[in-house]
Amino acid sequence: MRTPLAGQLDCSTPGGVDSLMSSHDWIGIGIIALVIVGALLLLNQITKPYDVKTEEEFQQRKQMGARTAGLMGLQQILDPAAKKSVEVQQDLRRGIYDDEEEPDDPPEAGAK
Repeated sequence: MRTPLAGQLDCSTPGGVDSLMSSHDWIGIGIIALVIVGALLLLNQITKPYDVKTEEEFQQRKQMGARTAGLMGLQQILDPAAKKSVEVQQDLRRGIYDDEEEPDDPPEAGAK
């Protein structure tokens, strides 16, 4: 039987380097597994569509959407730049990218 040198572990003992995994390794693996399972459960909850449970709740959300649309119309009347920005956003959603100069566009930076 070999005797280990100073500073070396005895590999032939059950608690030596040759043992497969210590309790600390299992604890670490358990924590990592819990974090991964928790992240997957969180993603599962986040990606679920919102379920409207009652007709009353549905009507309330519908009314809130109409109120937001009304405020957007009021903002477009009071601020013409807001109307232009909404039109541009709608064009971009439809895939229309117009690079032509409009008469009311500001000059480009660095242009002469």
